[in-house]
Amino acid sequence: MLTLPRFTPTPVFRLLGLPRPPDAVVQVLPSAPGVDSVLRVLPPSPGRAFVLALDVRGRRDPLRARAWTACLPGLRERYGAPAVLLAVCSDRSTATWAAGPFTTGLGCWPALSLRPLVLGPTDTRPVTTAPAARADLASAALSALAHSRGSRAGAALAALSEALRTAAPETRAYCSTLLETGLGDSLAGAAWRRLTGLRRAAGGTR
Repeated sequence: MLTLPRFTPTPVFRLLGLPRPPDAVVQVLPSAPGVDSVLRVLPPSPGRAFVLALDVRGRRDPLRARAWTACLPGLRERYGAPAVLLAVCSDRSTATWAAGPFTTGLGCWPALSLRPLVLGPTDTRPVTTAPAARADLASAALSALAHSRGSRAGAALAALSEALRTAAPETRAYCSTLLETGLGDSLAGAAWRRLTGLRRAAGGTR
């Protein structure tokens, strides 16, 4: 199983109201329908391991929300650990929508209610220098996605690209793919591909 060195998802711990563990182990799990990435986060003892589903959204998508409500219980059952969803949104409107809750059931009896964690452009600052990005690669990657439509998107992407040059190969490959998938065919996606030399064969806006 692929482990990501130095990739503790700081924003997730902050949104959960938990202190950031200095040496959490982060593993990449097989992909799941309805989300862009699935990770297992193992904080040092006595922290409790959990499954983190990541999805990048640039617009409201009711069908995607329906997939979320199916995805999280499946991850909980498959891995036997609590599962949370982080929706990374590139504008305020989408971030407000993504916070849910999304319910399944009858109007008079919601059988299941999903409340994603949300990271939008108002929830995190862009990381625009390579040293800062290198110090917290997960924050740099997630904030670059959240600010991909903002005026500092180019600086955030350039800082992350430079920081990844000295990152572990596993972390560099994971971040590059996450950004490529999450940014899609947007202007920021094109800028990311120029910075990293990636080519996008097909895709769409997110």
